[in-house]
Amino acid sequence: MPVSARALVVREARVLWGCYLAVIGISCFFARVDALIYWILPALAGQPVLRPFLLAEHTACEFSDDMFANTRTTYTNGLVRFLTWQMSYHAEHHAFPSVPFHALSEANARSQDRLAVTARGYLALHSGLIRKLRMSHTVSDEGAT
Repeated sequence: MPVSARALVVREARVLWGCYLAVIGISCFFARVDALIYWILPALAGQPVLRPFLLAEHTACEFSDDMFANTRTTYTNGLVRFLTWQMSYHAEHHAFPSVPFHALSEANARSQDRLAVTARGYLALHSGLIRKLRMSHTVSDEGAT
């Protein structure tokens, strides 16, 4: 992130947190559980399902400004693509943010030669990441002895 943009990002994060705290504060003031029922509990319940998809998007990708290198496209089945609004085409989503979700497969077809990081399914991706973590842990343990 450019240094010139940092103040804007910090300000945006503070405004967002302020909105969250305002919703919680208003809910507490009026003794309402709406925020808990419609926001916090669904967010917590969804995390175990959502986390593997979120980890797949950028984990073990390059740290650069190149959207085709710092973001992964995961090739998966039609049902998963449908349920996730085509977000498995995540590099395309970042590279072409104005492309609607239903056209991301076409964006993928047009940009496959530029994709630097891809995976053949979420299970294969996470198996590989776990293997890498175990190997790096084993190597660091051996180096410590």
